[in-house]
Amino acid sequence: MRFALVNGEKREAKPELKGICPNCESEMIPKCGKIKIWHWAHKGQPPCDPWWESETDWHRNWKNNFPKEWQEVTHIDEQSGEKHIADVKNPFGLILEFQHSPLKFEERIAREKFYDNLIWIVDGIDNKPYFNISISSKPIQDKPLVYKINWYGRSKIFHNWIDSNARVYIDFGEDVLWRLLLFDKRKKVGALGPIHKYMFIEDCLTGTEISALRSDK
Repeated sequence: MRFALVNGEKREAKPELKGICPNCESEMIPKCGKIKIWHWAHKGQPPCDPWWESETDWHRNWKNNFPKEWQEVTHIDEQSGEKHIADVKNPFGLILEFQHSPLKFEERIAREKFYDNLIWIVDGIDNKPYFNISISSKPIQDKPLVYKINWYGRSKIFHNWIDSNARVYIDFGEDVLWRLLLFDKRKKVGALGPIHKYMFIEDCLTGTEISALRSDK
């Protein structure tokens, strides 16, 4: 985890600190090595949230776009009492989950059922070369902009996410995010809608509906 409570304050991991998990209130110890990104770990036990995964710089860079108070927020089901730690939860009830590693089908379904208003941001940077040769050069729709994709890559990134019940945006490491709209798994043909990252972030910060790019913008 990125944060633990130190004397009641949300703090990042540093070698000399001792913290408490804001989710389960157990003792946390800082992991501050030379290889992995600095983080907090539960002392002598696995993470209290089974949905939690190790973070990368990609995760942290995305989280840095939002206030610290919005990051790693415990979300509780009022009826069952089940709780999980959302990557980002804004005051308007929107949940952002940043997914770098492959996700099991059963866990994706469970997360989408648990979070009412969820957006996935999927790390597609490793697929950027194939994406660049697969996406059409001209839009197939102007308002909003939509581009056709003929997928030439071996990755199953589109196959794995097209059945999601939540909105899915893929980050290929550019200034634009691509929302996954359609994908035919057999023909490997689909449609994606672009949005500038700064517009996406601004909409999340202000609680407005996520914008869609148009040809006149």
